[in-house]
Amino acid sequence: MGYLEYCSHCGSKNQYGFIDGNNRYHCLSCNTIHYENPKPTATIICVKNDELLLAKRAFDPGKGEWGLPGGFMELNETLNEAAMRELKEETNLDGKVKNILSTCSHYGSIFGDILLIGVEMVVTDFSNMRAGDDAEELQFFNLNNLPEIVFDCHSKFINQYKGNL
Repeated sequence: MGYLEYCSHCGSKNQYGFIDGNNRYHCLSCNTIHYENPKPTATIICVKNDELLLAKRAFDPGKGEWGLPGGFMELNETLNEAAMRELKEETNLDGKVKNILSTCSHYGSIFGDILLIGVEMVVTDFSNMRAGDDAEELQFFNLNNLPEIVFDCHSKFINQYKGNL
């Protein structure tokens, strides 16, 4: 069976063609349009003094390289809830969202199109920090002496944060 071959609403065979302003899968029987949207992420900026918390990625894409902690939002979850959950899963830290920095889009990743949402988080206690989930290692780096960052969108968020100082 092919991708979106059948309608998830009525089970009829879908057609691919122009509808509602774009080429998309849609059902001629029940008129359901199957929208394909980017997957949103909570991408976390967490700073202690003048040092930025980075995670060495445990899996591809970017296995073994440094990036910001974070991950995909789940259904029935707000951005703030996703950011707090991802921070806990990847670092074992508890934090609160302080600020939304901006967004950045990444097209055609192994996960499809992604909408990254950069969030600044505040953590008051770092004593229980340990790598978990998608993080192989965690380390703080001076904001003016960072390693190479694996994703352009992560670099964009870091530069925006530094520009706001």
